[in-house]
Amino acid sequence: MADPHDAIEQLVRRPWFWRADHPLPVIVVTGPDGVAAEVATRLAAPFQDVLPHASVESGEYGTLYDLVAALAGEHGQLGKPVPGSFLPPPRFPLVQFVLWARRQRDERPADDDDAWDGAGFAGRWPPAPHSRTGQDEFKERVKAWRRARYGGDRNRRTAADFIGRAASTWVPLGTLAVWLAGGASDLVGLIPWALGILVALAGTALQAVLSIRGSFFNGWFRRQPYLTRRRFERLPRYALRLANAGDDEIDRLLIHAFCQDLRQAYQRWIIPWPSWGRGLYGMLVLEARRHGEATERFLRILEETTEETGLPAPILVIAALPDELKDERRSAVPADLRRLPALVEGWRGKVRRRVPRLRMVVAADGPLPDADHRPRMLRGRLRAIGYWSAVALLVVGPAVWAVQNQRDRLAHCGGLSFAERIDGECVGVVNADGPAPGDLFTGDVTTLIAKIDRNNASAEEAGSYVSVVLFGEYSIRDTVPEDSRRAGALAELAAVEEYQRTVASTPRLRVLVANSGDNLRQGRRGAELIRELAESDPHVVGVVGFPRSVAGVQEAIQVLHEAKIPMVGTTGTADRLGYIRDGSIDRDAGYPSPYYFHAGPTNFREAALVSRFARRTLLHGVASPSAVIVQDGTPGDQYTDNLADDLVTALGAERVALRARIYYSVDGGGISKAALDACRRRPDVYLYAGRAPEFLDFLRALEGKACGPETVRVIASDDVIKVVADHGDEITSLRRVEVYHAALAGRELWRSSSDAPTAFVYGLLKGGHPNASDDNLILTYDAISVVYQAANRAYRGGALPSKGDVLYELVLTSRQAAWNGSSGVIDFVDAERHDPANKVVAIMKVSDSAPRHAVPMVRCGLLDMDERPPADPLCARLPDAPPSEQSGGP
Repeated sequence: MADPHDAIEQLVRRPWFWRADHPLPVIVVTGPDGVAAEVATRLAAPFQDVLPHASVESGEYGTLYDLVAALAGEHGQLGKPVPGSFLPPPRFPLVQFVLWARRQRDERPADDDDAWDGAGFAGRWPPAPHSRTGQDEFKERVKAWRRARYGGDRNRRTAADFIGRAASTWVPLGTLAVWLAGGASDLVGLIPWALGILVALAGTALQAVLSIRGSFFNGWFRRQPYLTRRRFERLPRYALRLANAGDDEIDRLLIHAFCQDLRQAYQRWIIPWPSWGRGLYGMLVLEARRHGEATERFLRILEETTEETGLPAPILVIAALPDELKDERRSAVPADLRRLPALVEGWRGKVRRRVPRLRMVVAADGPLPDADHRPRMLRGRLRAIGYWSAVALLVVGPAVWAVQNQRDRLAHCGGLSFAERIDGECVGVVNADGPAPGDLFTGDVTTLIAKIDRNNASAEEAGSYVSVVLFGEYSIRDTVPEDSRRAGALAELAAVEEYQRTVASTPRLRVLVANSGDNLRQGRRGAELIRELAESDPHVVGVVGFPRSVAGVQEAIQVLHEAKIPMVGTTGTADRLGYIRDGSIDRDAGYPSPYYFHAGPTNFREAALVSRFARRTLLHGVASPSAVIVQDGTPGDQYTDNLADDLVTALGAERVALRARIYYSVDGGGISKAALDACRRRPDVYLYAGRAPEFLDFLRALEGKACGPETVRVIASDDVIKVVADHGDEITSLRRVEVYHAALAGRELWRSSSDAPTAFVYGLLKGGHPNASDDNLILTYDAISVVYQAANRAYRGGALPSKGDVLYELVLTSRQAAWNGSSGVIDFVDAERHDPANKVVAIMKVSDSAPRHAVPMVRCGLLDMDERPPADPLCARLPDAPPSEQSGGP
């Protein structure tokens, strides 16, 4: 035979949270005096310590008011904590307000006579609801009640309860506010975080205050049928009206409020609330022996209000009643015929409510139930644990998300989609999501990128645009005034900004800036992020830049080659820059990338002209000329090592004896020792294949050394052009050193030419960009011009050109379709190597008589396609690349 406790257990066990709560019956146990009460007690005994429970004996309370106060008052039985429930007990704010209002009948003011005689209510308490004096008195009482209710020794527990309930709602909403305000771009300072904190704190405080004031529940008094609170009726006046109400009305309101408080305790709120975690309903055991006593009246009004409102209470009631009270007292009282419409409407309301018959009557005969039953309440506790897990996720989860998001934003330079922070540098495309954050770089770099972003906004507003990525180094560390890297970076940005600003045709030009870190060490990762951007953005048609021949640039070209993205290099001139590894063990193996083009000449062309100039011009009267090469031995710097190798080859072709190759290191220093070692060789010419930062110290060292009785002649690489422009006065003041340097481009070449300059060069000759590094400035301007013109030619019928279309047009930039650039003619005539044929290269002399301390001594290559080739024999058949890498014509 099934255990009756199993049935009780099924009733008090709450269904899964996705299912609606079911109504609970009133189990009426009948039998002889004492037996019914014993059976009811035994039925409830196994559950009284695991769920909200209360038990009331017959005659224990004289009035219904006292009974409800014992059940749901401030120290009521149903409001005590339940061990092992992991949840706070149900609260009864509605009941306690009604109890407090009714209790005011017995609490006359201390100065009763003085207070009420003048108002005409001497001796009357409570005052009439419309009494202004009475309303003022109750207003103060309501304030005092609230302070006493949530103060004193309970304030910490109360505050923790309210704040905990509110935080699980408002912390996630505050986090959502941060996310919505931050978006995918940089969090403009701390504004979104401040907004999120403000939302969380304001929402938590507001919810706590509304809970303490009862505002969340007081509105219910306007929606219920018993002693309904009138519209716009203030709470003190409503309390005064409750104090004046009759006992029958108050009893019904008390029971209805009691049921509503329980429903609130089990209601599935849209916000996180302990009601979600309660897995067991409450239980109430009543004993009644006579009609009209408090317990019987409670049970009867409970059933009547449930039937009238259609709202059963989520509590299982087990009542021990004698046989004469086991059935509900229902009688159909005849009504006047004129009330028939109201009766019909009431009957239809009952039909809509479909309230089941609450009483379930069982006889207390046979053996008593076993009081040692052990209920299986694991599911109820699991529900509570699940609730707290959800709350923890809502409170701790946003904090974890915020920390993780902040880390991610820091790792992605403030939330940029195609940039990452590596070793303190922001690497990747910094303005792909919109204007670049202003705190990524310093000084003029930030200013120029901001100008580019403003131009980008105009291009995007035009609707049709193509994007070209500028690849360079913009987070340069520990620079010195002589370091050409920062000057080169600024020149690149200035060049693309000016060209972009002048583009007015369709499609417009959008420039994306990609940083590859100090010394371009993060070139591979920067290129990978460009590749990711190009895969998701069809507007990206090419990449320009690659300013120096270092390992990071070579790795970047490899990545972009595999992504089949067209590239146009600027001032990186190593012979094999742009060659792709083919898996061979031989480091010199590989092939030129068909996607890489170059706007400037190669190292070999520069070395050949330097050697010819040294032998045929500077040393033409020397029978057996000799030279020393000073080069930077920093690992990964392809430029200086390659240029030195090319100089060795070119010097041999000119029959100039090489005395030595002297090495120094940027990181290790040693430029003074390198100068001393070079002096000891007593060469006729010093060929400087090092980098710009050490060049001035190298010249100073030569000036101070015993390098022979004659003038020391130095020919430097193109890397020193900015040092010469900035320190020309100091260099020309050296009496024993005569300085020359190679140049890939320069405004002075046009000044000494009869050819009409381009509009860009014309602006330079008029004083534009006076402090810029000419090589970087002019070659970058030409590089982005070539890419944009290729995209413009490929643009047909409003359809964006593809990267393949742009590549095809770049290949066609040759012979009659060659490009007249500001650095000279750009003619990609070679079918494999895309270095321009017969590209301009020059030897400049450092002089104090020139505007930028640079006087052209010889210039090879064409500035304009219509120009006649220079007649200087130094330029005759000047090679574009080493013989081993020349592939001939197309």
